[in-house]
Amino acid sequence: MKLRSLLPGAIALAASVSCIGQAGAESPVGPVALTVELPNPGQQIFYVHEVMPVSPGPLTLYYPKFIPGDHAPDGPVDAMMGLEITAAGKRIAWLHDEVDMFTFHMTVPAGADRIDISFQFPARDRITPYLMGLEWNELALYQAGYPTRVQIYRPSLVLPAGWRYATALTTGERNGEHIAFRPVPFNTLVDSPVIAGKYFREIDLTPAGSPVHRYLDMVGDIAEALGISDAQVAGYRRLVEQAQALFQSHHYDDYHFLLTLSDYVSTGGLEHHQSSDDRARSGARMFADPDRFMLDASLLPHEYTHSWNGKFMRPAGLWQPDFESPERAGMLWVYEGLTVYLGDMLTARSGLWSPDTWRQVVAYRAAAMAHQTGREWRPLIDTTVAAQLVYASPGAWSNWRRQTDFYREGQLFWLAVDMKIRTLSQDRRSIDDFARQFFGVDDGSFITRTFTFSDVVASLNAVQPYDWAGFLHNWLDGIGQQVPLLSGIDASGWRLDYSDQPSRYQNAIENVGEGELEGKGINAMFSVGLFLDRQGKVADVLWNGPAFKAGLAPGMEIVAIDGHAFSPGVLRDAIGAAQKSGKPLLIAAKGDGVTQVYSLDYDGGVKYPHLVRVPGTTDYLDGILAPKPLHNGP
Repeated sequence: MKLRSLLPGAIALAASVSCIGQAGAESPVGPVALTVELPNPGQQIFYVHEVMPVSPGPLTLYYPKFIPGDHAPDGPVDAMMGLEITAAGKRIAWLHDEVDMFTFHMTVPAGADRIDISFQFPARDRITPYLMGLEWNELALYQAGYPTRVQIYRPSLVLPAGWRYATALTTGERNGEHIAFRPVPFNTLVDSPVIAGKYFREIDLTPAGSPVHRYLDMVGDIAEALGISDAQVAGYRRLVEQAQALFQSHHYDDYHFLLTLSDYVSTGGLEHHQSSDDRARSGARMFADPDRFMLDASLLPHEYTHSWNGKFMRPAGLWQPDFESPERAGMLWVYEGLTVYLGDMLTARSGLWSPDTWRQVVAYRAAAMAHQTGREWRPLIDTTVAAQLVYASPGAWSNWRRQTDFYREGQLFWLAVDMKIRTLSQDRRSIDDFARQFFGVDDGSFITRTFTFSDVVASLNAVQPYDWAGFLHNWLDGIGQQVPLLSGIDASGWRLDYSDQPSRYQNAIENVGEGELEGKGINAMFSVGLFLDRQGKVADVLWNGPAFKAGLAPGMEIVAIDGHAFSPGVLRDAIGAAQKSGKPLLIAAKGDGVTQVYSLDYDGGVKYPHLVRVPGTTDYLDGILAPKPLHNGP
């Protein structure tokens, strides 16, 4: 496919980056045959066998380290077991590199032209007796010295009897439970997860007349988990339509939403170019419970948006020729922050959320960021640069340390950008114009393009002239009050306020489960400065807040408040009573086997965040969240 010029500046075609390998060769000889078996789902172990063409002499193999979308060197090499490498039936000695544990060294004997690699990989967080999720990066070694795009793999999968499957890979043939997929480059293989299970359902979400298909593929531990309603299916169909209306392009052959509905696997989502690996936080009850569906409704829109933002268009530092080279995550404020903004916008435009739910979500996140005390010393840009640290940092004191704020704050950041474009252009242009221009080029191509800070600035200026470099730097590099955190909300005709009644969204987080970017528990950070679970275990304390000054700390367990045994209701009642009496709360808390009573001074009452309309102003959020006219295209 002919590739056109995208934007002024240094945008590069990532696929053109060449890496010359061993002995000057551009690629190894012949495809690697990779077979993965799951003989006993109850044991939760994948069995891996690779047949890799090689040449005699020293050989270095890599286990994938930096996984796109994880933004960290977290390939689970430590879980790998039983590694055996042979040539012509004879074992080859291998050894980990002394510095890099993802690297394996060996010597291929004279006369050998291929090696057999076998190992096992336990995947307790991805397999149950009735389903599995497979990520190929966990189940393969590849050769050092060549870019992954030129290393061809011929993958096969052996499933338990009666299981059905879905993936963006193309099936070559199926013989019983043995599925042979068509050969693909290793980077495409890693980008193409598989779900499979006894209880499986596929729904075609393709818009009428489109030759490009989109599928919702679901597996569950029970048949009832797949009971999606007609209204919910209609919402996902509108999601596909509204994404097309926004970007007016696609960058995949076909697209698969791979949705796992289980109470026993890890939860969350991981973006891929032609699919998404979505594991519902609500588990098997996602579609049956309205509150659980509300908490998970933005998961698929978020990962789908990544097909444009992050997979097709990717920050230059996050594209590397293999999975060993370090990634540089400094532009996650675009990769993740803009995806939260656009993905949640599409969630509302498709009707998966109402506009009111969107406002509840943004109010909660805005309040959380307004109480993120670490903003006083750590700029947003450092949370992106240090992504491989903040993803894994502990929850204790996270409001002072900061964590992955490029998600939550990124949403407020891009709302402010959207509102700046709208106000400067008298509402003639918006973030939609930026999304269409920046991500909508080369319709039909899924060859990754990279971009830089300058390219973002150039594209914003092409939509609406302004000092975008200054605007972006001020927000990214500033701390504390330097950052106009609520400026997007304030310019939209709404403002952040607090009341003594929770929104449906916050009530669901506290009583049902966690939202996409929210932790599960009682959030009293906006009042006494505590985040704790429903049993009273303290997860975080607001730095220099009332609970901090009283001496409370993460890890303690609240036993009683004002003489009453702890419960979420007792905490709320005590905060309300202190507002009327002006007396401190007496909190009995246990830590390291010692129980003490802490005197907590706070009389501001219970506080739950909401967005409220500002009379006499234009309601810009109404236009932002309204469905857009459908685009006639694939």
